[in-house]
Amino acid sequence: MQFFNVRKIFLAAMLFVGSAVSAFGAAATDSAAPAKQEAYDFTVISVPKDATHPRPNEGSKVVFLVNGVQGRTLVLVRGKTYTFNVDTGVMHDIYFTTDEAGWGTGTWSEGVQGNFTYKGIVTFTPTATTPDVLYYQCRNHKYMGGKIHIVNPGEEGKFKVAEPAAAPTAAKAVQTVDKGELKQKLDFADMTINKSDAAKRVIASTNAEAKAKHKDAQDRLAASLSAFNAGDLVLAKTKIDEATKLMSEAARLVPSGFMLGKAKARYGELVHGIQGLESSYAQNYATISKEPGAKDLQPLDSTKIRKAMDAAKALFDEGKYDKANEILASTQDEISVALNKMLANRTMSYEMKFDTPEQEYAHELSRYNHFEELIPLALEQKQPPKNMLTLMESYVNKGRAKRDEAAADAKQKNFAAALEKIKVASDDIEAGLKLIGVR
Repeated sequence: MQFFNVRKIFLAAMLFVGSAVSAFGAAATDSAAPAKQEAYDFTVISVPKDATHPRPNEGSKVVFLVNGVQGRTLVLVRGKTYTFNVDTGVMHDIYFTTDEAGWGTGTWSEGVQGNFTYKGIVTFTPTATTPDVLYYQCRNHKYMGGKIHIVNPGEEGKFKVAEPAAAPTAAKAVQTVDKGELKQKLDFADMTINKSDAAKRVIASTNAEAKAKHKDAQDRLAASLSAFNAGDLVLAKTKIDEATKLMSEAARLVPSGFMLGKAKARYGELVHGIQGLESSYAQNYATISKEPGAKDLQPLDSTKIRKAMDAAKALFDEGKYDKANEILASTQDEISVALNKMLANRTMSYEMKFDTPEQEYAHELSRYNHFEELIPLALEQKQPPKNMLTLMESYVNKGRAKRDEAAADAKQKNFAAALEKIKVASDDIEAGLKLIGVR
């Protein structure tokens, strides 16, 4: 079986956003010098856990190393924008959460761009309504990250935390600004901010927020050019990165007809995906709750889901498609995580007792089918690279072959042999799912 390609590749968006991604360390909107700027930037990688982590004996054996400190406690100020340069591996999507353990629950999305990222730039701007304590954790594993204290301006010294053991990568980049490359970047930014179709759309629009961001981008571009002419390449780079990021934000507020169509289509896909996940959860819940010894099962919070979808629909009707899709994507992630946990914990939460191998085979076949149902959802959400997709497909095909062998044995009433084969089939499918980060 060939898997359908679920990647959504928008070349126009990638060209535009690609410049913004390079702006690591340029998220703050003030004109601070680079030495101060880097205090608000964090480099996040994954490493084996050791005794320095806040939870050395709990959860995952791999942890997030933040500026050289395992599970580093962060103190973030409301109203400031922080950037996280993330490269943690495909199995370890980082996200912000109200849950101390993480594992995909308690997603906090307000002020966040890039939740559930394993490679790229994530930004976070705490607001007046952000809780005093949050956590950065892994979607797929427990206790990989650490605590975040959210404070008001002027309260930065309220908490004592570990100092970084290594400077962020942005600090190293500052020392090697290439004048020729920077000049090309300036020329490209000038074209994008002043002459592109995106700039024309923003200028012609009635979106006040987009116009303000565009004007700010023009001012920072001018400041970058002045710094470049004065020989201050570090300041020039900082300002051009800020300008590019602002222009990217302005353009997203006034999307092209092509991107508008894609955003609308994405909205429909997300609504359909949520409905499918809700149905799958309800079916699995109904089945598992009837099995002997089932316990600690929780139905979905339908009220919360309806509120989220209503909020997304209101934003969609106002033409705020990206914001609507953010809400739906977060909701879909939460339902998916809940479904994965229910299935993964199924055999751990109670001891199954069967009178005959035929009964146990029927149970294991049901378990296999549950894993198979997750495949298209996992592909859509994880969007694995081609090489990983090929490897996953090999596991899935092995599992399906074993399932067919088990079915043949079951047809001959040889349920003992069928049981062993269907267990192997489930393990193969589960291994394929785990390969792309579904736990």
